[in-house]
Amino acid sequence: MKLIKFLFAIIVILVIANVTLTNRSVDEGVVVADLTRDIATLQNDNTILKSQVAAAGSIGSLTAKLAEAGFTESSAKIASLSTVSSVASR
Repeated sequence: MKLIKFLFAIIVILVIANVTLTNRSVDEGVVVADLTRDIATLQNDNTILKSQVAAAGSIGSLTAKLAEAGFTESSAKIASLSTVSSVASR
């Protein structure tokens, strides 16, 4: 009879442990799902921001912004040296 009570107590303890661990894993699963959703949202936002940066930095956009700021195209030619110049000579 004592053996049956002992085995019953062990079974009850194992059932309680099983329910507790299952509950914790479900809670962690919810947290992981939330983090996965947040990561996906941030990746989408990052892609949108990259496209906005690319659009803002495009040559056409910059040309229009420079024209609005009052800059004009210069007809001056670029000057360069006819010989190779060394930055650090010995």
